[in-house]
Amino acid sequence: MERKPDGSVDSFRSARNRPRWQYATFIAALCHDLGKLFDLEVRGGEQRWCPLHQPLAEFHRRARKPVTASWRAEREHRMHAVLSCLLLHHVISCEDVNYLGLPRLVHVAACLSETHGSAAQGSSLARIVSRGDQSSVEQAQPAIAGQPDSKIALFVKTVQELIANGEVGVNIVGGQIYVAKEKTAVVVPLSVTLARDRLRARKIVLPPNTHLYNMLRNAKLVEADNDGHCVRKIRVPGKQGCFSLSTLIFPTEKVVPKHILPTLPSIQFEIEIEPEAELATVEEE
Repeated sequence: MERKPDGSVDSFRSARNRPRWQYATFIAALCHDLGKLFDLEVRGGEQRWCPLHQPLAEFHRRARKPVTASWRAEREHRMHAVLSCLLLHHVISCEDVNYLGLPRLVHVAACLSETHGSAAQGSSLARIVSRGDQSSVEQAQPAIAGQPDSKIALFVKTVQELIANGEVGVNIVGGQIYVAKEKTAVVVPLSVTLARDRLRARKIVLPPNTHLYNMLRNAKLVEADNDGHCVRKIRVPGKQGCFSLSTLIFPTEKVVPKHILPTLPSIQFEIEIEPEAELATVEEE
């Protein structure tokens, strides 16, 4: 909705401009990963492609064959979001600019730099594009999860680091990780928060917890019940008897470094079967 300077909503202008905002959302979604082209090293003989100056097809026609492409070694995580605006002129035309108008063009430019960081929370357009991007990632997750720089791979690697460095309690009362043979229970949200903080220090932002859980489920890295809920309650022994914890159940081989296994005290946990409503509430939290 568009608002007047006094804060009131101008419903006539909002209705009139709704198709323009829809088109702005389409442009923002189409272009949100354009900056990744700067992460590519494309060469044809001694010539190097610069995406700022020409489309790849034009470079391919003129360059010496064969043309090769590889990721740059110095590529920085999320830097492509900042660079996407530099390539916008290859995609949108003067007619696009005239139709969108300056307010929506400014929103598109801001959205391109916001959709891959915490700033996405501040713009409604950026949030829409981020949700669409996340849904796309989830649909392709089994293939993407295997990539070393995917959010799933980075999260799993960070959990492994926390375990290997002794920064989380494993198979102890009050611990964050419980290993029982081929299954490992990772306590949530505490373990996720620890991994999130570690990655944030490296300027890597994980998706919200529910999205992260769904990505892990879609990548078939965690167990889920028949309704698709992957936050499972387990019962573990404690000083005052057994108690319940909310966890994600991973295959042990995926999250626990092999050299750690012989050093762990033995423990058994039982996965509880809960009513659907209660389990859904746990997952949302």
